[in-house]
Amino acid sequence: MLRAGIIGCGGITERRHAPVLAVQEGVELVAMADVTAERLQLLGERHGVTAAAQYVDYEKMLAEAELDIVHVCTPHDLHEAQAIAAMEAGCHVLLEKPIATSAEEADRMSAVATDTGRKLTVSHNQKFCAAHEATKARITAGDVGEVFLVRSEGFSSKHVSGRGANQDWRTQRVAGGGGPLIDNGYHNVYRAVDYLDSPIVRVFAHISRNVQNIEVEDTALVLFEHASGATTSLQVGWCAPAGSVSVQEIFGNTGQLRLGGTSPVNVWTQTSNEWQVVPVREEAPDELGFPQVVAAFVAAVEQDTDVPVTAAESRHVLAAVAAAYESGRSGQPVDVV
Repeated sequence: MLRAGIIGCGGITERRHAPVLAVQEGVELVAMADVTAERLQLLGERHGVTAAAQYVDYEKMLAEAELDIVHVCTPHDLHEAQAIAAMEAGCHVLLEKPIATSAEEADRMSAVATDTGRKLTVSHNQKFCAAHEATKARITAGDVGEVFLVRSEGFSSKHVSGRGANQDWRTQRVAGGGGPLIDNGYHNVYRAVDYLDSPIVRVFAHISRNVQNIEVEDTALVLFEHASGATTSLQVGWCAPAGSVSVQEIFGNTGQLRLGGTSPVNVWTQTSNEWQVVPVREEAPDELGFPQVVAAFVAAVEQDTDVPVTAAESRHVLAAVAAAYESGRSGQPVDVV
């Protein structure tokens, strides 16, 4: 039985990490850490973590709790120090996305994983959600031919508020490392890389703040050029007080895929000449592949196999996002390194 601990008891832990770990076969959730005692008590009592195993100091938890795996669920700027501390304490680590706030931080984390022999993975959970899996399968099968464009648009009225000590960390330059691009848009970037099976090589972006009184952007309009020659067009923001229509489309030279609407995934091909519903496995609301990525991580630890998302994969997505921010500042295309 793997002994699990969680660092950070905010909303994402309440919604996903703690409930999934509490029922994950082969895992016992035994310890939690957060700087807010009220959050610790709330989630600790809910998931059977004793008061003695509720820590306001994560380093003390790592020293005392004899853990095998740790989930890091804190603001982005804290990921590096906490993940490194956990690995140096002998724990395998699953990080909330993004892996960090800079590629240099990600590189240091990867080096520690190599030195300690601990596994490090990042929750690119939407790669494992039902709609993504069904869409990827249709692309792989060649139903839409060669994909040349992935189009993602998603605007909301504001950021998702946290539930811990700092409820607005997503709007703060240091804590978040950026705004909706690194927070919401990050999912769209790794999904596009997976759809195209091609890394991003160049980025051009317009990044701005138009509506919100915050430190980071509220609007990001980005073109990602892939090594294959395909393009991902991403528009994301917290700049739509009246709400907005979400768009997720994939264009190939013989067909199209569309996510959402009357069904999770739809496909149009030159052969059918009509939109058809793609079968998708059942998934509970707000799961979005999270149980699957946790199960895959646990299996990797138990069987000493590859993690579901490597640190290198996540570093690439972060580097592409960082290039978009640089392009937004310079007004010029930026290569991804």
